[in-house]
Amino acid sequence: MDSRAFLRQLGESPLKNVYLFRGDEAALMDKAWEALLHTVACREGRPVKGEHMDAKDVTASEVIGRVRTIPMFAPKRVLRVRNVDQWSKEQRELLEAYAADPSPRAHVVLTVGSKKSWKALEKAVEGRGLLVDFAPIQERHLPGWVQEKARAYGKSMTPAVAAQIVDAVGADLHALEKEIEKLCLYVGEAPRITAEDVDAACSRVRSEHIFTLMEYVAQGRPEAAFEALRQVLLKGDSPLALLALLARHVRLMWQIKDGLSKGHNPAAIGQLLHLPAYVVEKTARYAQRFSEEALARLHATLTAVDVSLKTTALSPDRALEAIIYRMCALGAQKEADLEGPPRTIRGS
Repeated sequence: MDSRAFLRQLGESPLKNVYLFRGDEAALMDKAWEALLHTVACREGRPVKGEHMDAKDVTASEVIGRVRTIPMFAPKRVLRVRNVDQWSKEQRELLEAYAADPSPRAHVVLTVGSKKSWKALEKAVEGRGLLVDFAPIQERHLPGWVQEKARAYGKSMTPAVAAQIVDAVGADLHALEKEIEKLCLYVGEAPRITAEDVDAACSRVRSEHIFTLMEYVAQGRPEAAFEALRQVLLKGDSPLALLALLARHVRLMWQIKDGLSKGHNPAAIGQLLHLPAYVVEKTARYAQRFSEEALARLHATLTAVDVSLKTTALSPDRALEAIIYRMCALGAQKEADLEGPPRTIRGS
């Protein structure tokens, strides 16, 4: 079951005593957890306080002991334990046994990362509880997610404005939610968030840093690109977040280049991709520095590096430097092709 189906069924079906949340989207997991707490409180007719734990701080036996103890001042115990895949084999076996026979007076939420496989626990939870997958929201759906979040605050915005926010902030859901909250406070009693509001109140630092970095990459200037990378990291952006933004820009260059080659104008491409016209025009300038084959290879490499960073001890900083060096080399090669003398075609 995905997270949307989980939220729908909360009000329609009996609650389970054990849930396994699987995935890397912490913001979506937080929303599902809050919805579960709200549902329990509504059904019990009194407030319910949720408890939070992390597997690195407690053992499975401690969690199970607490869950099986009847709470003194509440009808149900509602508890979430993060990163349970970090426990040892012995602790895992205790948790599997509990999941197969959970306490009827508790609702326990266990979380694991999407790259982790724990078949025994999944089987135990599916037998008596519910397994919920939290897949990342696809990029084309992010503006819709932004609009939905704004509506929860009583505000509306156009798809173009929502896309403008995504372009400024990136795909991190926590960061997007904070930016939406800030914008709602900025507009005050106004029912609508406009492009002018976003320009005035929404931080564009991250987007601007990426464009600066891409400018040097497109020019084939690795030293300047590495300095821009250092400045981005010093501003507090995580290497994984930066890698995701680089992948997004490569993907956009690829899509925009393809659209232009098919004769579409920037306005039509922007409408198709839900991007402001200035973003399409600026990205198109960088896209001409790379062939479609080069962009395809870069995108595949970025995806592979992203997986490696999440599953191995690969250094994020070194991985980013290697990616940027490769992008600079391709940009410089294309620049030489553009400025150099025409090539002689065999057979002509």
